[in-house]
Amino acid sequence: MQISQFILYHGSNSSVKLPVWNSGSRFRDFGQCFYTTYDRATAQNWAEKQSMLNPVINKYAFNLKHMPTAELRIKRFNANAEWAEFVYNNRENAQYRRPSYDIIIGPIADRGLSDEFKKVKRGKATFIEIAPLIHYDRYKSYQVAFCSEKALNLLTYLDK
Repeated sequence: MQISQFILYHGSNSSVKLPVWNSGSRFRDFGQCFYTTYDRATAQNWAEKQSMLNPVINKYAFNLKHMPTAELRIKRFNANAEWAEFVYNNRENAQYRRPSYDIIIGPIADRGLSDEFKKVKRGKATFIEIAPLIHYDRYKSYQVAFCSEKALNLLTYLDK
């Protein structure tokens, strides 16, 4: 059996039937993109951070049938030094220009990684030095960031 689609979630303070990839802060893990996750509980957490009164979990089908013809540039990260440096540059480096990816998939950085970023920023550590401190099992939730209109066209809004 071949899987033709899978479900992604986006936590917000409202329904997002027509996502926009280039709105919001550019100083997020993967830059200015539309963020989703495989994990409904993670989306719930995102929604509650944005709105204690009206958290909304948006649900999307991600259609894999059209991916081969869409010619997407996809970057997949694991919890390692490359990922940490990429997240750091997006969050901390105002001069950084993210490579032109349509979709970026990778772990969600947490406060523990932010503490390591402070060391890098102060010149007390390098990404190679903090890499052994990045424990893969700590980053169980992954985010799927849609960074172009072409990529967003593969999403279909299902419901809240």
